[in-house]
Amino acid sequence: MRDGLRVQARTVVIASGARYRRPDIANLAAFEGNGVSYWASPVEARLCEGEEVALVGGGNSAGQAVVFLAPKVKRLHLIVRGAGLEASMSRYLIERIAALPNVELHTGTEVVSLQADASQRLESAEFRDRTSGATHRCTLHHLFLFVGADPNSAWVDGCVQLDHAGFVVTGAEPAAGQVPALPLETDRPGVFAIGDVRAGSVKRVAAAVGEGAAVVAQIHQFLARRSGAPSIVERATL
Repeated sequence: MRDGLRVQARTVVIASGARYRRPDIANLAAFEGNGVSYWASPVEARLCEGEEVALVGGGNSAGQAVVFLAPKVKRLHLIVRGAGLEASMSRYLIERIAALPNVELHTGTEVVSLQADASQRLESAEFRDRTSGATHRCTLHHLFLFVGADPNSAWVDGCVQLDHAGFVVTGAEPAAGQVPALPLETDRPGVFAIGDVRAGSVKRVAAAVGEGAAVVAQIHQFLARRSGAPSIVERATL
């Protein structure tokens, strides 16, 4: 621990999450949770139903959010800094987005500022063409940001396997002669990872809650392996 305290445990669960990346947008902090979202759940879909919205991002997570939101909104502006989607998004998502009649793709574009109405609710966003510098304002009450996240994993670097982006790898293929890792187990036996910090996880609260429940069962399996007794899961199937 930070104060020097040491705690001995048979298993450890890493659930330190990730930090959403925040683009350089004027007044962004004032609208987080008040028109600006970093995810697109059914709750957000209901809140913006029938309205005009914008979504920033060019990766697969952004593409999946566009496909989910577009049928529910009046119009969706997809804002991408690059020249297109081909370099960062799967072909099947690009084709699905192209088939959505209410999605307008703005390439080489960025959001530079947000404006509020009299009640301090998000009222509009200003878009800027990165080549010409031209700007235009779009009236909208909902802005979705899908520009990635950085895992809170520096504290376990060198202790467990991380991927190229720093997310904790779980369920990796074992070396010859080793016991296979459980799906949420790291390369260090007895150390598990769940939620946003885990490589390959769905970055949603509901998914993290589900992994929290799943890891309990896997911990029982791990401890049963060590003791030689059947786990709770194994006993239930006997």
